Amino acid sequence: MVDDIVIGGGVVGLSAAVELARHGRRVVLVEAHPTLGAGTSGRSTGKLSLLQGTRLSTIETHHGPATSARYVEACREAQTWVEQLLDHWDVDVQHRPAVTWASDGDRTSDTRAEDAAARRAGLPTRWQREVPAGLPGYGAVVLDDQPQVDALAYVAALGAEAVAAGVDVRLGRRVRQVSGGASPCVTLEGGEELRAAHVLVATGIPVLDRTAAFATVKPHRSYVVAFETSEEALPMAVSVGSPSWTVRGVPRPGRAPLALVGGHGHVVGRSGPAGRHLEAVRQWAREHLDVGAEVAAWSAQDYLTPDEVPIAGRAPGRAPVHVVTGLGGWGLLAGVAGARAVAAAVAQGRRLPLVPPGRLTGPRSMTSLAQWNAAVGGHLASGWLGALARPSEVPGESQGVVTRGRPPVATSTVDGCVRSVSGVCPHLGGVVRWNDVEQTWDCPLHGSRFEPDGALVEGPATRGLGPASAPRPAP
Repeated sequence: MVDDIVIGGGVVGLSAAVELARHGRRVVLVEAHPTLGAGTSGRSTGKLSLLQGTRLSTIETHHGPATSARYVEACREAQTWVEQLLDHWDVDVQHRPAVTWASDGDRTSDTRAEDAAARRAGLPTRWQREVPAGLPGYGAVVLDDQPQVDALAYVAALGAEAVAAGVDVRLGRRVRQVSGGASPCVTLEGGEELRAAHVLVATGIPVLDRTAAFATVKPHRSYVVAFETSEEALPMAVSVGSPSWTVRGVPRPGRAPLALVGGHGHVVGRSGPAGRHLEAVRQWAREHLDVGAEVAAWSAQDYLTPDEVPIAGRAPGRAPVHVVTGLGGWGLLAGVAGARAVAAAVAQGRRLPLVPPGRLTGPRSMTSLAQWNAAVGGHLASGWLGALARPSEVPGESQGVVTRGRPPVATSTVDGCVRSVSGVCPHLGGVVRWNDVEQTWDCPLHGSRFEPDGALVEGPATRGLGPASAPRPAP
């Protein structure tokens, strides 16, 4: 029996664990992967900016300027907390202008609205016609002197701080269930049980069906390509428009700097083939930036709320179980703010608001949620109908297909090995779709993802895809 169990070894979970331990509490952190930051945190582009796209004007539209100002203040405090931690662990931090720019003329008014909302929230932004670094566009909001960091170095510093604070960090421990009661029980894969006075779920999207948080966030996947460049000091820039683009520079002493170029995101599992999105990022970068050789490419998954305010609160029921989710691509700061708020409430014995929060019952949010969940229902039906109509087949190399069966069968060919597993996501029964970039099965309902052999990668599911047949060599 310990005071707190934190589920998830990314920025949110580690920040919460550090804060709880600093309050003198006994904390265990469990992470499903063998390394910290193996999910979205380690795949972030490392922006620690208080200017976050058009988030402030969106929050103001939904909830008014006071809420937007409170959000900025929470992120400002989180930014200070993070910079102090990174300085303590001697992690290099660069400061650059943060930029939100209109990538087409129809979105110029959005950048002006963001500038006005940011200034009302207390940020010294400015609007200018010329977009910094020669980025193609029609005006930009700029906030100077914002920090950026290598995401993996950030996670490593948080991990070191957690261990130094006395957190018991346990890697490679996947959670299967969190049961209620005055002292919640966390059941791990293999049957091990842990008990605590409080549990915090910090897994991107909660692995707790009872919160219904999965119905209030939208899983979003985007792509990043790292290029060598001659540009010494690119800003941290995010475009307004569709598709959206993101750019930031990475200094490398003694070597050519890097340009991290990303965007062209989509709802998980709903926009195949995924490879076309990655190619679109490459093409845009080569068309608009001075980039050279490609160094690396990857993708990451975020969860969006309709009002762009993250969710941090208490799960329904009597059990002291808490969640942080809906960070929408800005978790390196907003996630820390949410984690610190939950940790402070737990340490001080205060009750947090319920999840999902009542603010999402407003007309604007309810309209978005109704549309999101209608789309979920549509993909649930179309996935089953499509699978039942397709006869069995063996896909080509690096491809996957779902065919008829009871349940539908997901078959992939990777490195000459054909694997067939159940094509039904164990979370809520969606039929999975093949991701040709990462060679995974992705659920179009709430974003759970699986390896070709069915092993769980991420998402609200707590177990992998069921078996359908043993692996066999490709013909």
